Amino acid sequence: MASTRRTGSRGSARALPLTTTLPVATDILYTAAEERAHIARTAGLQAKRDEQPKNTMRSYASKQKQWREWCLTPRPGPDGVLSAWPDGELVTPDKLAAWLSEDLLLRRVAIKGQRPTKQPVPHNTNTSLASPEESSLSKAEALAETLHIPLAEAIQILCDDQAGYEPPDDVDAEEGAPLTRTTLDAYVAAVMELWRLQVAHGSRNLENPRSSAVRGFLEQRTRQRSRIDRTAFKDRGSEGIQAGYSSIEWSAIQKHLLSTSANLPQNFRTRVDLLFGHYYLLRGENRRKMELADLSLLEYPLTEGPTPCRCLVALLQDGKMNKTAKKEFMGALRHKDPLLCTQGALAQLLFWRWHIAGEPAPTFRHRQDWYNIKVLIGSDRMQELSYRTQLEETWRVFGAVGLTAEKKTHLPRRAGAQEAETHGTTLTQISQAGRWNTSILCKAYLTHLPRQFMRIVAGFSGTAGDYFLTRAVHEPPDTLQKQLWPWIEAWEQRFEARARRKRWIEGGLDNDDLAGDGFLKLLRHLRVVLLQDLAALQPQFPKLPFFSYAPFRGPDWAAFATSVQARIDDPEEPASLLVKRVLPELYSLVESTRSAILQNTHQLHGRLASELASQLARQQQQLDRLFSTQIIMTGYLGGGIAPSATGLAPEPTPCLHNLPAQLATAPPPAEELAAASGIPIVSCFPKVYTVADVWHEWKKGVAGGPAIESLEEQYGHRWRPGNTMTVQFCRRKVVWDALKTLIARGRSEGEAIRELEALRGGQSINKLVDRLRQRRQRQRHRQKQ
Repeated sequence: MASTRRTGSRGSARALPLTTTLPVATDILYTAAEERAHIARTAGLQAKRDEQPKNTMRSYASKQKQWREWCLTPRPGPDGVLSAWPDGELVTPDKLAAWLSEDLLLRRVAIKGQRPTKQPVPHNTNTSLASPEESSLSKAEALAETLHIPLAEAIQILCDDQAGYEPPDDVDAEEGAPLTRTTLDAYVAAVMELWRLQVAHGSRNLENPRSSAVRGFLEQRTRQRSRIDRTAFKDRGSEGIQAGYSSIEWSAIQKHLLSTSANLPQNFRTRVDLLFGHYYLLRGENRRKMELADLSLLEYPLTEGPTPCRCLVALLQDGKMNKTAKKEFMGALRHKDPLLCTQGALAQLLFWRWHIAGEPAPTFRHRQDWYNIKVLIGSDRMQELSYRTQLEETWRVFGAVGLTAEKKTHLPRRAGAQEAETHGTTLTQISQAGRWNTSILCKAYLTHLPRQFMRIVAGFSGTAGDYFLTRAVHEPPDTLQKQLWPWIEAWEQRFEARARRKRWIEGGLDNDDLAGDGFLKLLRHLRVVLLQDLAALQPQFPKLPFFSYAPFRGPDWAAFATSVQARIDDPEEPASLLVKRVLPELYSLVESTRSAILQNTHQLHGRLASELASQLARQQQQLDRLFSTQIIMTGYLGGGIAPSATGLAPEPTPCLHNLPAQLATAPPPAEELAAASGIPIVSCFPKVYTVADVWHEWKKGVAGGPAIESLEEQYGHRWRPGNTMTVQFCRRKVVWDALKTLIARGRSEGEAIRELEALRGGQSINKLVDRLRQRRQRQRHRQKQ
């Protein structure tokens, strides 16, 4: 039977015969499309696998192999009959839960003597053929032997500090103990990776294998391990708040590095490494990979304080916590203490490298000439510092100052976050500083620079306005600055010429390089930082190797250093900073009063301008009517009554002496202006200490002021302009509303006041406001339920 198909527009369809070859052609097209989709899917999965660390890939492969063997091994069922899984290695939630229950949860750490003896690997053998367990274990054993530490501690150090390191199964666990939660998570992660591959290749099993049953097994193992650790008296301080260093120990580390730098110049590199970890919250791998092209300078407005505030910004695009290479930033301000200043330490390291150690200065003709120069150099300036060297140097310094800690290169990141929390930094700011905040806003628009965090860890308060460095009062003379990196000016001229589109042969550059221009600006700033910081540090560390080289010797340097040191010995802070620091309430009152006056002035100016414009418009209308009026003058020169020319009575002629009265306009709204200027403006609420004071303020007023109740009834919100007054009023209103509610329920004023006083419990009014708000939120929540 012949078949037909319809084609054409909606209104005019016509039948066309279908040939017998069309279904075959369609099948071929569908097959080709599926093949193309399969190739693309496979390529995408392979690209994802290629970006995984090699240790992770090998660890996953080993655990996935165990999964396949378990799936294909026949096991007795409830009826005793041996059977394997009919769907083979297909990952499902029930099967993963069964693997945990029947195999992984029953495993125990091997007893010493039962481990298979490892044969020595010849030097010419390809180590990539070793199993992931053997590779990870051999790396940990080598580190433990070098540092003379236990194997478990070496494994923990590698896990914390090295990206992609997969620890061997439970080497740190007690012999014969069950597998830890971390080990079980590694097995589950490997099977989850296998499930994603199966789904990508067309498996219809779309249900996530990490089911509630799997999570229940894992949570149970966490509780079991906790009980085992308590029974074995495991050191509880290793993961507590004591696992770090105090501010005194942190200063001791920096003092040790500087005092021994004459004999150990690598201390300048180690000092920069630790400071970047502490104040930038960077992992060890981020510090090792950092390059000069990643550094730039950001200037903040003058509202930060009397001293110009400039931030050293680092670009981060790689690492364990940034596997997608997204751009992240972190920065640090100049620290109040030159001993703890990251900018000063970086300037000292660069001076050592380019002036003393003989490293050639970077050239900016081509980007490839300097983009790969590392901040922490290894065997050469293009080679990053090895992890082994970084760890050994950190270990040596911690041991010299008597610091005991399980983490080494990762410790500054942890201690920096703890210090920020101790000094009052918010959790949001710490999360943003450590790149733990991954919101869309931070990813797409913000610079990721937490200014409150940077102010606090630099030794200042969290609010803007008090950034002041005593050592930065005196600007170094140009004669000293130009002796530091004298090639800066020549390269700056070439960058300026490049901005006018001049090429290299014309005195410019062949290509734009914003990173190079920014780095030169940073070096010009670091000139000043280096001179001021070393002038402040010279009395404490007179044997630093810098003082044997220009410009840190000679009469110019002596005069400048003496002025900086005299300023430090007899500090004199700006008057505005002293007022803000010593009298914060007065400062707040003055600022709020100033804001209120400015706001009232602007409002009055706007009203006067509007009234003046309306007055001028009315005057112009009166003048237009006057000039458009037709004035007819009639008269009769003879005796008698003059007849009317038209037979009509002449219109009365306006009198000239009445013109001013006609031109008079409506009187200015003096009453409105008087009412506006007569509104009492309250710029700050007086201090109150009891609930009775708050209620007296509402009903009668305190400190000679009017009652708040009458002000609200007469003027609304106009008597309390400004955001500061709005916030204070809203907090007081919580107490007023609570008292009025109690009185409305039948209590007297005294009873209502005593009830809220009992709720206050001897604490401040602000604490009472917080408790009332919490109680109101709980009541609303119960009403919704």
